[in-house]
Amino acid sequence: MLFDYTLIRSKRKSVSIQVDADCNIIVRAPLRLSQKELDKILLEKKVWLEKAIISQREKKKEIKEYSEDDIKLLRKKAKEIIPQKVEYYAKLMQVNPNSVKINSAKKRYGSCSGANNLNFSLYLMDKDERFIDYVVVHELAHIRHHNHSKDFYKFIEQFMPDYKERMKL
Repeated sequence: MLFDYTLIRSKRKSVSIQVDADCNIIVRAPLRLSQKELDKILLEKKVWLEKAIISQREKKKEIKEYSEDDIKLLRKKAKEIIPQKVEYYAKLMQVNPNSVKINSAKKRYGSCSGANNLNFSLYLMDKDERFIDYVVVHELAHIRHHNHSKDFYKFIEQFMPDYKERMKL
């Protein structure tokens, strides 16, 4: 095979291919799928896999190391800025989050629980303010739509018509 990978077989119907942050390839496949069929699928995904590995390597290069003082400053800034932005946009969007918390997640800038509790990463404070606003609006939109449907993005667009550009930031 062209790549080393970890194979996880289970009672599933489709094949899933993932490249993790350490550039490991994880393949999830149905129990009954033959090795020959799996090899064919992986060969078809060769270009995608190569791009995904390069992308993960680039992300690793971009990862900034933060000192404890940096983290304290980012947390302080987040606790000052995020609640204000949430309050502003929540009023505008006519949604009501149950809580707003700041965490130190490195892989997710924001999340919304099923109980409408919002979480934001302190590392968001190192990003462009337009992106910060987008993340706040995105998570608030989950209060109305707990998914990423067309209606979810239409709802975001009502309050942030340029959300697609902001996502790229």
